[in-house]
Amino acid sequence: MQTKKQISKIVERDANQEKIGTLAIASRNLDRNHLQRRQQQRAINDAMIKVALLYGRKQFSHGAITFTLNDRILRKTPYSQFIDVLRGLRVVCLYGLPNPQILTAYWHEETKRRVRK
Repeated sequence: MQTKKQISKIVERDANQEKIGTLAIASRNLDRNHLQRRQQQRAINDAMIKVALLYGRKQFSHGAITFTLNDRILRKTPYSQFIDVLRGLRVVCLYGLPNPQILTAYWHEETKRRVRK
């Protein structure tokens, strides 16, 4: 089974999913399709974004909230078998949980390269 499909199935069964509420795209006047375009370009689906929102390390940066997945966090989750796939995923939101307003999602290269054993 495809990796993204497996992650989606685990997210569907994840009891913590109710903490997210509804995913909303933060409206930007200049670029309304920014998030969808970036997700497609970077091979990031909604299930992966939900994993980052639920388990990612939360930080505040320039008026936004970021959620970043790393190895240490993922080892303690049902997604531990997908560490190589999810490592470095960063989601940037205007507001946190519940009902986050997502600005963008991308792969944080420094975290992606740093492999802890």
